[in-house]
Amino acid sequence: MKNLLITAFLAMGFIAGCGSEADSSLGTQVTRISAADVAQRIASNTAPIILDVRSAEEYDAGHIPGAVHIPHTELAERFIEIGADRSDEIVVHCQSGRRAGIAEAVLLENGFSNVRDLDGHWKEWSAQGLPIE
Repeated sequence: MKNLLITAFLAMGFIAGCGSEADSSLGTQVTRISAADVAQRIASNTAPIILDVRSAEEYDAGHIPGAVHIPHTELAERFIEIGADRSDEIVVHCQSGRRAGIAEAVLLENGFSNVRDLDGHWKEWSAQGLPIE
């Protein structure tokens, strides 16, 4: 329960700052990356790890190519499934940003140091007509 409260508190900080501010208690910063940058990196086979934290129904309806799917409510128990070193670049997204902020806090709490927030999230990705699976 204590970890859940801490995670919720940290996530609120990310939500208020749109996921781009430093979390001073963890000494780590989450920076943004544009949908166009991620799409270009996918096309050039240099994609970061893309973590989709939406619901299964949302993911099944369409997702960014190659995205790892772990709902934000399950990430604390399943972050090992990301298959990344804690220093690997991980781009987190959800539908519009709230759930991604929660997931980013979980990743930071668990020692991930290169966490990025997809600017505009799924709404922006799909509005730009970028590739989906």
